[in-house]
Amino acid sequence: MNNPRRPLWLYPLFQITFTILGACLVAALLFGLLGFGRPPVAVAIALDLSSSTYGAGIFNAAGTIMAQEVQAVEAYLEKNSPDILRQPNQVQVFGFGGVVKPLTNGFNSDSQQVKAELTQALRNPNLPEQIVASTTNLDLAIEEGTHALRNIQGRCRELLLVTDGEAPVNPGIIADAALSRVKINSVVIGGEAPALATAALATGGVYLSEDVDNLELLFTNRFLSRFNSNIRWIIFWLGCAWIAWMWMLIMPIDRWILQGIMQKHWTISGKLALGNALFWTFATPGIIWPLAGGIPFRSQC
Repeated sequence: MNNPRRPLWLYPLFQITFTILGACLVAALLFGLLGFGRPPVAVAIALDLSSSTYGAGIFNAAGTIMAQEVQAVEAYLEKNSPDILRQPNQVQVFGFGGVVKPLTNGFNSDSQQVKAELTQALRNPNLPEQIVASTTNLDLAIEEGTHALRNIQGRCRELLLVTDGEAPVNPGIIADAALSRVKINSVVIGGEAPALATAALATGGVYLSEDVDNLELLFTNRFLSRFNSNIRWIIFWLGCAWIAWMWMLIMPIDRWILQGIMQKHWTISGKLALGNALFWTFATPGIIWPLAGGIPFRSQC
């Protein structure tokens, strides 16, 4: 390590770590470009269909908040296809007011079938009475969505709730969702709902307060992309690359910086260079991987 007559790249330590570094960077690139490692996902979409979403007008009339909620779901379903996702999400749609009612028949990855069932359900003239449209029960919406997702095995569980109003949320229901590994994602239209923000934080979901005009874009870009993201795999491979880079730098740091520039004795410089590599080997998992929500080998969600 202190022999200046032999080029660094001829040492096995440099060659092996360089090879590992290259392999990790290639893996990160392939996962990023080709989407390897995207998790299988089940999504329960709960739409607020209370009377405040269509005012004094006609149920699901064009231009109402409710109509734009439905359009956002349909846009999500259009993107949820084998042409875009290797493994489309399983989706079930619920409508709620004071009561929650399934608008589609169970979780299904066939988006065209889900869309047809949703359209048929919304044509039901008795739907406003069946969901008790005069009130909004967020507790029941979260509870029913959690219950439906709890029965799904082998997939990440995402609850996406859209509402235009604020209502209390029982902490016990949030805790039950967290124990069931259900992430509560909420979009509040034209206002704030601190209880839903708390629910999102507690379960690892996303809370957004947005204008209704942005709803379709949120569904197709923000939520679809997030639910099907393989970012934890990319971070994993980049973390491995960083560790390999630190080990590859042992000899350059030792010879060129510590011995050459700082004039350290070779016994001290070698220990310092090795210590730097060991430090980053143990520090990298604790710094980087928690940002991705864990190591992908243990859980995809």
